[in-house]
Amino acid sequence: MIARRSHYEIAFERYLDLRGTPYVPVEDIRRRLRGSIGAKSFDYIVYPPGGPACLVDVKGRKTSHLADDGDCRQKTWVTRADASDLSEWQRIFGAGFVGMFAFGYWIADPRASDMLKTRGDVFDFGGRLYSFWLVAVDDYARHQKQLSRSWETVSIPRSVFQRISRRLESCWSAAPCGLRTVGRPAGSVCGPCGM
Repeated sequence: MIARRSHYEIAFERYLDLRGTPYVPVEDIRRRLRGSIGAKSFDYIVYPPGGPACLVDVKGRKTSHLADDGDCRQKTWVTRADASDLSEWQRIFGAGFVGMFAFGYWIADPRASDMLKTRGDVFDFGGRLYSFWLVAVDDYARHQKQLSRSWETVSIPRSVFQRISRRLESCWSAAPCGLRTVGRPAGSVCGPCGM
């Protein structure tokens, strides 16, 4: 039985499909691996063209209003276990694999939609606007600060997150048949896992 996915994961898959980026959802092997490894599973193995394979944990965040600078990256929290378990998976898979958080921001601010569509910064799917941002788990862990002791959550200050996260389309090149984002050249690879 396949686990139910969030609309963030469905939009993420569709975006990868349109870009021609190969991926494997890991939901069908979650139950078997969790018991033997003890770590929470990630969501996808993504094979971006020209870069190492990425172990991706999608983090959906709703943004009801954009910051004054038009940036949607305001919610940067994950659980402490999300960060430590993804780091553990990266260690288990070894060289050639990079653990990544893919923050999928659902931009629910109707005032922002026209501006963002004009800039080409969003993906319109199912009547919702999404913006996908990648951050390597090692970078995240290096900068994380405790957010809530009772909820066991950590986050990164917004200014730091803006510096270490990158738009999905600027990190993972589209396959030759893939989607081109308005106003941006077909992808360049920059750093670990294309960052």
